[in-house]
Amino acid sequence: MKNKQKKGFLYKAILFSTAVIFSYSLSNSVVIGNYTGISEFGSIAYAKSKEEKAAEKASKAEDKAAKEASKAADKAVKEASKAAEKAAKEASKAADKAAKEASKTADKASKNAEKATKDIAKAEKENIKFTQKVDKDFSKAFEKYAKEISKAQAKYQKAAEKAVTAKNPNKKINQAEDKLSNKLSKADDKFEQDITKVSRKLDKEGSKSLVNGGWVKGEVYSAGFVNHGQRVKTYVEIAKKLGQPAYVGALQANFGNIYETGIADLQNQIQSLNDQIALNNQTIQSNLASLSTLQANVETLNTQLVGLNTDLNTFTAQSNAVSAQINDLNTQLNNPELTEEQTATIQSQIDTLGNELNDVNNQITSTTEQVNAVSGQISTTETNISSLSTEVANLEADIPNLENQVVSTTNDLNATIEDVKPGVGVDTGWETVSLDVNQDGSIDANDLL
Repeated sequence: MKNKQKKGFLYKAILFSTAVIFSYSLSNSVVIGNYTGISEFGSIAYAKSKEEKAAEKASKAEDKAAKEASKAADKAVKEASKAAEKAAKEASKAADKAAKEASKTADKASKNAEKATKDIAKAEKENIKFTQKVDKDFSKAFEKYAKEISKAQAKYQKAAEKAVTAKNPNKKINQAEDKLSNKLSKADDKFEQDITKVSRKLDKEGSKSLVNGGWVKGEVYSAGFVNHGQRVKTYVEIAKKLGQPAYVGALQANFGNIYETGIADLQNQIQSLNDQIALNNQTIQSNLASLSTLQANVETLNTQLVGLNTDLNTFTAQSNAVSAQINDLNTQLNNPELTEEQTATIQSQIDTLGNELNDVNNQITSTTEQVNAVSGQISTTETNISSLSTEVANLEADIPNLENQVVSTTNDLNATIEDVKPGVGVDTGWETVSLDVNQDGSIDANDLL
């Protein structure tokens, strides 16, 4: 019985559970929910409307779109960050490469500059060394020449002293002079040979080295010669043609002629200044002589003017007196008691005085014109005197300035002469000798024609 009751209870419990499960499942199914509007969280009393369902669906769609947009934005940010990091790395790499290239270029330029500086220093050193050697060779040749000249002159002096007490002094002196002349000529020839020997070694490159070594100015080696040796030879021949010692041509060929050194310009300036001073003095003397004559003329004209003014005053007084007489006679003529004879006499006197008055007035006019002319001459002469006096004063004031310029230019000339080649050929005057035979402003083979 108990078992039967248990089975009935169990059966009922199973049915109840199945019904509950079925009911719950049915109420929560999508189909039932969509059809009845009942969800798993509500009842039939709370079924949703179509508008609420649509709003809920739209909200879900918006949430989904927002999530996708946020996800896309996060992805874009990550991509941009990666791109920026990549660009920064590439820029840094390029900058490092450029810096290395610049450093490499700078190092190369520095090395090239250092090399160029060393090359220049080396060239300067070689130029100076070459210059010193040439300078030494020239100095040696000149010293040798100077010794030969001094030796010849000493022998001539002794011979001349002995000739004084000889039986035939004139003959002895002539013989000594001939010997001296021969020795000087030989010394010139030997000096020319020595200088030419050194000069022949100076081709264009050698000449350039001398210039770079500071020995002479670049313009000394003018165009027109095959080489420096040809220049020396030509200059020596020109010097001989002019009766100058051979060394004059040799030294000017090596150290510059008067045009190349600027000596000619300075000499011309000094000559022009001296000419201007002479012209000023000449003009001053001429003006002073003219002033003396003009001043004498003014005195003469003033004397004439005084005489003319005196005459003019006299004529004016006469004119006034005659006019007074005529007026008096005219008054008498108006007297009605006069007889015809008396009237005729008075009228005759008036006519005579009238003619006299005309003559006096003509003299007044003529004298007045003379006074004006003489006064004009005096004014013109005084103006000329003033002008000449001013010119004399200006010229006299200008002379000291010109003289100062002469002194200054002469100092420049002396300094230039010393700078041509100090210590070589001192006091011989070779620097200022003009070898320009044809006076064309240059010294070349044309001066030998």
